[in-house]
Amino acid sequence: MNHTVYTITKSPVPRSHFIQWHNLIRAGWIGGLAVYIIHLNSSDSLHYYLAPTMQKLLLCCPVPFLFIAVIMAWHGLFGRNEVHCDCEHPPPSGLLRSSLVYSLIAIPLLLGFLLPDRALGSSMASQKGMSLTYAPPEIRRKEPLPETVKLNVQDLTQPSTAVQSASSAKVQFVPPDEYSREFAELAEKLYAEQVIRVYPEIFSETLGTIDMFQRQFAGKDISLSGFVYRDKSMDHESHFALGRFLVMCCPADAAPFGVMVHIPEANNLPTDSWVQIDGTIGSAQVDGKDTIEIRATKVTPVSEPSTPYIYTSADSVMAYEQIKNQ
Repeated sequence: MNHTVYTITKSPVPRSHFIQWHNLIRAGWIGGLAVYIIHLNSSDSLHYYLAPTMQKLLLCCPVPFLFIAVIMAWHGLFGRNEVHCDCEHPPPSGLLRSSLVYSLIAIPLLLGFLLPDRALGSSMASQKGMSLTYAPPEIRRKEPLPETVKLNVQDLTQPSTAVQSASSAKVQFVPPDEYSREFAELAEKLYAEQVIRVYPEIFSETLGTIDMFQRQFAGKDISLSGFVYRDKSMDHESHFALGRFLVMCCPADAAPFGVMVHIPEANNLPTDSWVQIDGTIGSAQVDGKDTIEIRATKVTPVSEPSTPYIYTSADSVMAYEQIKNQ
């Protein structure tokens, strides 16, 4: 007796919509990321998020991103009912899980479009800690007093002779080690200026040079700009720090650098406001450490620069010469 056995198998549930919608969502996210990069570049806002060297690399991404987005959108709309790879990373299953995963990706991108682009300020500087010293104290102490201040008692009785000898004496900038030769070369060029202008391109290098040879630069005129920073350790009536953020790669590694400024009624200047300081170079004690202090003679409110951050220079001496030649 013949028995016929019928095997009933369930046909797989069509996954066409499942795969298509995931492809379309991913295509929209990748395409949105490419558009956001283009938006930042066109609005001149990339400097808020990346250093110049990293910006060049990022600007290579929008075209590949758009190409990938178009391919994924095509698969989402016209692709076959199949998974496109065997990488064992299936899309998240279920509406709730899918919504959660894609929200974690989409929300930062959405916030990037909606929130204004702003530079870091005092709130972040207080969390990271404003650095007011640039060279180790033991290096500064190795530097002898400049010849201009080595005046004996007899010189003081003859002011004209003292002034003449002081003005004719040449200040020497001897690097304390081989790694400081660049600072010594920059110091010679800065000292020759009637007014030392701290350019943003070599902001940290200039202040680092002055701090290393602060005895030689004492009394020199200086001009620089930055944002007003205060903390609990400062006398708000007469002191504040003029700060800038030094960025190596992105704001995540930004380090706040600044210089102390002494001026009467300093509390009249709002925190985070941008000012230009003209004054003379002095010295002060901050947390038991010797550091430079600008004794301001003039404070001018200025607008926040188009590029508020500062970056390191591979050759500060060459950069200084290029700035002066422009």
